[in-house]
Amino acid sequence: MHMDFSVGMGRNLRFGDVADHARVAEESGFSHVTLEDSQNLCRDVYVMMTMAALSTNRIHIGHGVTNPYTRHPSVTASATATIHELSGGRAFLGIGAGFTAMTTMAMKARPMAEFRSVIEFFKGYTAGREVEYRGAKMHSEWSRNQVPVYIASLGPRSLQMAGELGDGVILIGIHPEIMKWNIEQVEKGAQRAGREVSTLDFWARTMIYIASSKEEARPNVAASAAMMACDAWRSLLRRDTPEVADLRNRMEAAQPGILEEIKAVYDAYDPYQHNVRDAPHAKVVTQRVIDTFLLTGTPEDIREQIDKLLPLGVNNISTVLFSIIDKKGMMREIADSIMPFYRN
Repeated sequence: MHMDFSVGMGRNLRFGDVADHARVAEESGFSHVTLEDSQNLCRDVYVMMTMAALSTNRIHIGHGVTNPYTRHPSVTASATATIHELSGGRAFLGIGAGFTAMTTMAMKARPMAEFRSVIEFFKGYTAGREVEYRGAKMHSEWSRNQVPVYIASLGPRSLQMAGELGDGVILIGIHPEIMKWNIEQVEKGAQRAGREVSTLDFWARTMIYIASSKEEARPNVAASAAMMACDAWRSLLRRDTPEVADLRNRMEAAQPGILEEIKAVYDAYDPYQHNVRDAPHAKVVTQRVIDTFLLTGTPEDIREQIDKLLPLGVNNISTVLFSIIDKKGMMREIADSIMPFYRN
């Protein structure tokens, strides 16, 4: 069966490295590259996206991810549409509720209705229609091509909204029980909007790290596992709703005690050490937490985990490079030992 692979970068890349890494991603066969948007931790996302666009010819380029609140949506829409034009139609909006871009400024997520309004605004604005935001009507004088929207979702309401409005959904982690629950929520939203869920792209956001064993991989991946575990607890698993209770029950049935292990990471997490390889909170991460969110070990170990996601409807494995030292080497190794098995 066919599976696409995308790659996320930007947390600790210097400005001059972005073009070279994007070029290697394209040469290695990745379908999409995302650049992180967290103004206190990274270089500017639009500068990085521009560098990626100018140095490649085929790969799609987007945020990994931006948020609806730190910029006016017309600014986000115009900047993304500009890169869409620059790249020959290869840009996309990757958007979520916000994590480190907001927490490092002591900002909190806002109501889901505002998230929805920003996405609706973005779609209309990039298509050239008149749109309204907070009572103000406006339109783009030049953009006429609607840019695809990929929604990074964790909670049931945002997942259902992704099913209603998104072109793709970026899902965190690779545990089959989490993935089944995620896709069920997206399907609810798609059905409500009269859409075929088969038209959506489903990404599993993770990290692929190839090593001789999971133990060898651990020092290189624990920080990224901590980031995903913290976000999962903060945005989803601590909530007290019937849908989340169902997910918690499924996870505990599959791995008793896993929720406490994830919560321990959340309690220790320092957002300014986000995706830093030797961050103190990485020491709290257990192997079970790593295996809930990441693909590590030998190529055979990793393919075995990917094979469990194929029948669920996942069609893109979205790896990140943030805490990996040899980023280009890992992209090439994934291209050589993982991707060939999923080209048909």
